[in-house]
Amino acid sequence: MGVLRVGLCPGLTQEMVQLLRSRGIKTVVDLVSADLEEVAQIRGLSYKAGALQRIQVVHVFDIFQMLGVLQDLRGTVAQQVSSSSGTLRMVVVDSVTAVVSPLLGGQQREGLALMMQLARELKTLARDLGMAVVVTNHITRDRDSGRLKPALGRSWSFVPSTRILLNVIEETGTSGSQRMVCLTKSPRQPTGVREMVDIGTWGTPGQSPSLKGDQT
Repeated sequence: MGVLRVGLCPGLTQEMVQLLRSRGIKTVVDLVSADLEEVAQIRGLSYKAGALQRIQVVHVFDIFQMLGVLQDLRGTVAQQVSSSSGTLRMVVVDSVTAVVSPLLGGQQREGLALMMQLARELKTLARDLGMAVVVTNHITRDRDSGRLKPALGRSWSFVPSTRILLNVIEETGTSGSQRMVCLTKSPRQPTGVREMVDIGTWGTPGQSPSLKGDQT
């Protein structure tokens, strides 16, 4: 879930972020769902924040609903491309595990086939329509080594072209919003690169005003 922060869109200043938060609007989903006209009139906010309202949020609860949404999206984007109108640039699936994992294991033999059908739909959006596709997945621990690994097994591991591991930092004195980001798969960059970030601001600890006092 995207947290509202300075610079997320033109005109979204620190003052505006604070005003939005005072109205209970803390995330992109909150802003999309809010009556921005009313908020703007009460608080005098810039209409530039309305850029975030171009984000569409669709709730799905099983893989069949997700496949239907992606297929409709593919048709819509294809029409926009052919007509040279403004097109969608990114699709975010959060999370793929929630709709796929109930279908895997046991006697549900169609689960793997449905998972790979979902993978093909996402790859079509990325490869054929030039969209950025971001998918969140859960992590599990390997039974033998105890190391963290992506959920959904080996078959899904070949689907994403780039994979980033986001791990909670559980050290004394660290902020609860800090995460260690590690690049574990990439077609262009060397893997193993690590960086600590603050998901409250989506900057490094050195860039986060709330963390400057905690650094040594």
